[in-house]
Amino acid sequence: MANDDARMADLFTIPDFSQSSDNLNQTLLDLHKRNPLFALDVSHISTPHSLLPNVDSVTKLQGPDPHVLLPEGISPDGFFKLPDILKDLVVQQPRPDDTTQSEKTSTDTGQNIPVPEDDVWLLSDHGLLKRPEYMTWEKFTQPDARDHTPLFITEAGPSAFDALEAQNQIQQGTEPAILAESIYCACLLNLALGRGSVLFSWDDENKAFTKTAPHVKTSGVSVQLMQSIDKLCLGCANAIRYLQRFVQRTFSNPSTPTRVALAGVIDRLVVTVLSELGARGRLARSILQLSSLVRPVQLMLASFQGLVEALLQQRSDEGILSRLFQEVQTSDYKDSLLREAVAQVLRLTSRPWTDFVEEWIGLKSEDGTPVSKRGTGKAFIKVAERLWIDDVGFELEGPDYFLDEDKIPSFLGADVAQTIFETGRNLRFLREHHPENPLSRQDLIDSAGPPKLEWQFDWDSIQNLERRVNRYRDALRLAVERGASTKASFGTPSASEEPAGRQLEFFGRSDEQIAQTILASMGRLDQPLQPPTSAAPDPVATLLRARLYKDTTDRTENDSFSPHWSLVPLLSFGPIIHAQSAVVHQECMRLLFSAHGLRIHIDLLKQCYLMGNGLLCSRLSHALFDADLETAERKAGVALAGGVMGLRLGGGRENWPPASSELRLALMGVLSDSYRHPGTRGPQHVPPHSITTTSSAPTASASRISDSDLPGELSFAVRDLAPEQIDRCMDPDALEALDFLRLSYKPPVTLRTVISPIVLVKYDRIFGFLLRLLRMLYIVDQQFFRSSMLEDNSNTAFIRFRIESRHFVNQLAGYVFGMGITTPWAVFENWLDNVEADLAGTGSRNSSSKAGKRGGHMISPDRLQKRQEEVLDEIMSALLLRKRQGPVLRLLEDIFGVILRFSKLLRRGGIGPTRSSNEGKDAVNQDGERETFQDLYGIFRKKVGLFVAVCKGLVEKKADSSTAGAERTKTSGARDEDGWDRRRGGDELVDNPIEALVLALDMGGYYAKKS
Repeated sequence: MANDDARMADLFTIPDFSQSSDNLNQTLLDLHKRNPLFALDVSHISTPHSLLPNVDSVTKLQGPDPHVLLPEGISPDGFFKLPDILKDLVVQQPRPDDTTQSEKTSTDTGQNIPVPEDDVWLLSDHGLLKRPEYMTWEKFTQPDARDHTPLFITEAGPSAFDALEAQNQIQQGTEPAILAESIYCACLLNLALGRGSVLFSWDDENKAFTKTAPHVKTSGVSVQLMQSIDKLCLGCANAIRYLQRFVQRTFSNPSTPTRVALAGVIDRLVVTVLSELGARGRLARSILQLSSLVRPVQLMLASFQGLVEALLQQRSDEGILSRLFQEVQTSDYKDSLLREAVAQVLRLTSRPWTDFVEEWIGLKSEDGTPVSKRGTGKAFIKVAERLWIDDVGFELEGPDYFLDEDKIPSFLGADVAQTIFETGRNLRFLREHHPENPLSRQDLIDSAGPPKLEWQFDWDSIQNLERRVNRYRDALRLAVERGASTKASFGTPSASEEPAGRQLEFFGRSDEQIAQTILASMGRLDQPLQPPTSAAPDPVATLLRARLYKDTTDRTENDSFSPHWSLVPLLSFGPIIHAQSAVVHQECMRLLFSAHGLRIHIDLLKQCYLMGNGLLCSRLSHALFDADLETAERKAGVALAGGVMGLRLGGGRENWPPASSELRLALMGVLSDSYRHPGTRGPQHVPPHSITTTSSAPTASASRISDSDLPGELSFAVRDLAPEQIDRCMDPDALEALDFLRLSYKPPVTLRTVISPIVLVKYDRIFGFLLRLLRMLYIVDQQFFRSSMLEDNSNTAFIRFRIESRHFVNQLAGYVFGMGITTPWAVFENWLDNVEADLAGTGSRNSSSKAGKRGGHMISPDRLQKRQEEVLDEIMSALLLRKRQGPVLRLLEDIFGVILRFSKLLRRGGIGPTRSSNEGKDAVNQDGERETFQDLYGIFRKKVGLFVAVCKGLVEKKADSSTAGAERTKTSGARDEDGWDRRRGGDELVDNPIEALVLALDMGGYYAKKS
């Protein structure tokens, strides 16, 4: 053995492979000692009775191994024959009767061979195999280690854990029952799918699921864990039932389109979630696995339950959309799957609203009853009666479209909403008044391929939308240009262009044609139904199937680089809305200038209302104030002279106001003889403040037209006044003597969007002020040129009053007609010229992109009306006619009143043809006090000084408030977003025109020194 050990320890020894194995020299006893597992003596091993055959059928057989027991009928030389190689190793075991001889032999040989008590290979009739033991790592590494009691309850198996749980529950007064895990999983799965089961039922009173057996659990699970899983599945089931009830109520009761769309989206979402949970839940093998499948579903459904609860508080479609948009913004900080799901719900729920916007602006044909003035409106478009009332009380009522701002969703800006409204209204203007226009045909718009109006949530979609919008705008403009060049082809569609379904007509057809049409229709009906076209996949269902059971906690790169939610509505809807409005506005503006003569009507308003026609001012001044004309007053027994007649207001007539017949005779032909078409302007345009009494009534030119041919049926009319106003008009020497006279103008229906009643009211206020100023011009001229006829002209007060009043009125008139009216109106006309030039130069595609644009913004009829109102407001501000300038205007009217009182005193003092012998050189004022020239001059001087001081204060206040505005003007330029050039008289900006009035009235500080 020592040699063997040494040889085995020598690692570098070359083994001798020719030597025989040492095992051949070993005896059976040595083998048994070395490895008892392979010993042939197995009599000491006990065998279970279940593995033993019948003992009665087992006999001892004589043979090579008399200790081997074989069943009866089996030969030891057969299948169970001992191999030859083992025959030499077999040790003959002593028989019971040879025990003494065996012991003797072993004593003689000196070998002490232990004989096993039991032979493992022998079948015994008693004893059982040991049960398999629970193997641990300690038992595996140390087989001889003794078993110990488990330290943790989980190591003792589920039975011990259940016993402990039962003991704890018994102490609390309840004992849970143990149910098979497979049954409990099936009940939980049905519950998570919103269905009842043996363990869970629906409570109609509480509208929730309840557990029928509250003290039931599965083996190996704690009561707390089971309650948590039950709560998870109960929350999922209750959310499903809540959403299903919402869908059923919405579909069964009358609901708005947006609410129906929301219910449809929720219905598809619930169906998709339940299908995914049902398919995976059937494969769950444990409660924990099932809870992992229910958890994302419960989170999704609970979130949408809260969303629906919040939306149900809103009563209108716009409220639902606004609140849904707020919820989308809130979900931006939640799970990415939930964020995208809510965004898709917003897109699908907004579809009825976006479809109506598309129909209103002409992107698609209108489904159902179209919106017209004969209906009641739809969504944010309201149709109601518009009542036009001017300052004289004339009423004109008719249906019109109105924008209901309360029904606009909060995410849509006011400017975008106004653009949508104007585009749709102008499109219906084209369809109503120009049905032959290409834009009045929906098939032409559809052929250009308009993009669909829907939400876009990422930059790639937004950029793609802009490219499609540009292609659509170019295609539509090209189609409009081609259609405008061939208007004849855009009339009523011919019979060949109509679809086959609309060719069934009976009148004018023969019986054979009608029979052929009916047979063709029957043939189409006999054909088999075509398979329905595959609908577009539901984005919500697609999203949930792809990502419901995937990890969505990480934000993707597209999510982190998406636009902010405040920009999403403008980026999604702005491009297509502005592109459509640009084409529609361009066509409307072109028709207003070309087909409806907009510039002619605007020029008419400027000539008559703003007295921009010098000939009209001269004729009107003589007809109203010239005392040398023949009277038009009818007297009993006195025939009219038949010459040029007038009202003779400046001649001191007693009876006032004139009768309607007298007014008609005096003003006959004044407007028609004075009006000049914009294309035939000549030298008749005399500055109004240069009118003198020496000029005679001008004769009509060759281009004379009748009053009925004037644009807008322009004529003189009598104003409806209040009783107190009528009393003031009764005095011919009062300033309000001509307040009853007005101009009547009715704009055509096609121009009411530009020349609105509000615009006409402002024109009328300016005309009333100019009429008073025209009277002052005539009176001061009369006082100046006839003062030499006064008997006593040495009165200093009289001379000063005559000179200063004429200076004041002439300077005021020069300021009013120059800086107040001509300068701002010239800017407005220049802007109109540029707009018209842009529209006229749109014959090529290169210039079509700039058609009707000023400063990069499309000019629409409503924007044109806004510009006209702005220029009128500017004129009224310069003329002190704004409401906040009321005190200053009343001070100016007081000055006019003093001049009229001076004229009355002068007329009664002997000047003029109406002098009577009993009149003195003074007069009585309104208070019954007698006035002299000295008194009137003192009042006039005081009021003019106060007026100049007030105007200076307005100038200084305006200068202080406009300092910051001037700085902004220098940096941003004098043009606004529409190209509105606010420059006055060259390169200088006139911020406050009243400064020019102060300079003209008191250049040398005359009134400031004397005040």
